[in-house]
Amino acid sequence: AMPLLFNHNADDPIGMVDSGELQEGRLVVDATLFETERAREVEAMLVGGLRNVSVGYRIYDAEEDPKLGQVRVTDWEPYEASIVTIPADPTVGLGRSGEQEFEVEFRSNPAQPAATKGDTTVSEEKTAAAGASADVKVSAVEAERERRDGIINLCKVNKIDSRVETRWIAEGTPLSVVAKELLDVMEERGKQRPAVAAELGLSKNETQKYSLFRAIRALKFGGQNSKFLSEAGFEIECSQAVARKLGRDLTTSILVPAEVLTRSLSTDVMTRAMATTPGAAGGFLVNVENLGFIDILRNRSVAKAMGARVLSGLEGNVTFARQTGKPSVTWQGGEGVSVTAADQTLGQLAMTPKTAIVITDVSEQLLRQSNPSAEQFVMADLAANIAIDGVDAAVINGVGGAQPIGIKNTAGVTTGQDAATVTYAKVLAFVTAAGASNAIRGNPGFVTNIAGAAVLAQKSRFANTDTPLWQGNLLDGSVVGFRAMSSEQLASGNMIFGSWDELVIGEWGVLELATDTGGTRFNTAQVGIRAMWMVDVMIRYPQAFVVSTTLAA
Repeated sequence: AMPLLFNHNADDPIGMVDSGELQEGRLVVDATLFETERAREVEAMLVGGLRNVSVGYRIYDAEEDPKLGQVRVTDWEPYEASIVTIPADPTVGLGRSGEQEFEVEFRSNPAQPAATKGDTTVSEEKTAAAGASADVKVSAVEAERERRDGIINLCKVNKIDSRVETRWIAEGTPLSVVAKELLDVMEERGKQRPAVAAELGLSKNETQKYSLFRAIRALKFGGQNSKFLSEAGFEIECSQAVARKLGRDLTTSILVPAEVLTRSLSTDVMTRAMATTPGAAGGFLVNVENLGFIDILRNRSVAKAMGARVLSGLEGNVTFARQTGKPSVTWQGGEGVSVTAADQTLGQLAMTPKTAIVITDVSEQLLRQSNPSAEQFVMADLAANIAIDGVDAAVINGVGGAQPIGIKNTAGVTTGQDAATVTYAKVLAFVTAAGASNAIRGNPGFVTNIAGAAVLAQKSRFANTDTPLWQGNLLDGSVVGFRAMSSEQLASGNMIFGSWDELVIGEWGVLELATDTGGTRFNTAQVGIRAMWMVDVMIRYPQAFVVSTTLAA
């Protein structure tokens, strides 16, 4: 699927290359123009005399000839042909032979012998200059090969459209930019299909038909009463289908389909629930109207509220490239002086699923009933618990191992920032610490706990003035012009400043449910519903975060 473009612009296709072959050292291709207005415009240019062509290609291998100061490409592959206004090589072009046949010639420059003066070769100075030039060229080839291979691997692992891969390679897009655009693509995928791994393709009616309580009753009472097993036939079948898709062997748990995790409670059911249960007991349910499990999970996350990016619907491990160093600029001391090429330093970040577990208690009496509003309430409770006790806690405090590595324990994050006897200057130091690394990016802001917010709200920026460091209410305010939020996920004395969109939360989108009736639950007729959700946390640039554990008045 090799496209015919205009001026190497991947967004300006005019046709497709149908076939190609080498004929006596010349590459001859057949191409067909599209039946589009743009293609007809280019065809008119060809008829009018435009004959310039060029080719986009990938370099796989090259060899150096230090004596000649040349680098010969020995393995390459064309991936697009272009009609161009100004060619890189004027010796190639179009040759018409018949109405629809065009000949395209790609030539390589043969090696030339070194220039001589009688029996003496060129001067040592020029030879040294040629060698230095070759060093730079070889370095450039290696850097390009590394960039190209990195893009190909990233696109393959993350299932990126080949057209996007082609554009990144053709336009010389740096890997750091590719990684950012890749993150944008995956974030958009997650918004559209937030739980792909558990998706079964259920219809709207089937999705609304699914009952979480029937599934839980089958787990809890199925061994004692076959009635509950038969009632939950559809839910059990769905769980088995998800398990097969994931290659799981289930015995005592239920996997909930993706469609159920994103559904909302129907308006009529919610209206009845609100009408018959006024006050706090029912009023709180208003907050979950038109929200599915995944929406509630996200909305209750402080990290998400501060601007962290969420990648949903992941399958398998996810890898990102990042630039960990930049090439240095070297000034050449004079003609013929060798300059050492300094390439950008590239690193790799990986996200692997970690399982967060939360348990909520439901009475056996409530579980035996069929109350849609109660079922929705339980789902909302599970989602909120996972968000607060699971994801948010890990984002801030995770230590690695079985759980994600959080901000406070990520290598490269600025820690130990002084905030004792806090002053305006000390708060500004948080910002300058990140700014010195050019790491203040999108969605910068402060997070502390409510006591920390109160400390800042009582401190004036300037003496004898009512200009507190924390302005606004103690839940959502601002500090030195940046957004600020309080959360009890942060321990006493903790405060974090960071660019929160450099924080990525990955969700693998499979909710697994099990029951527990051991211990005191048996004596109180309670059923513990255990929910497991797979997530991971990644910070793309640790320098974007600054942490203190000494915040005090």
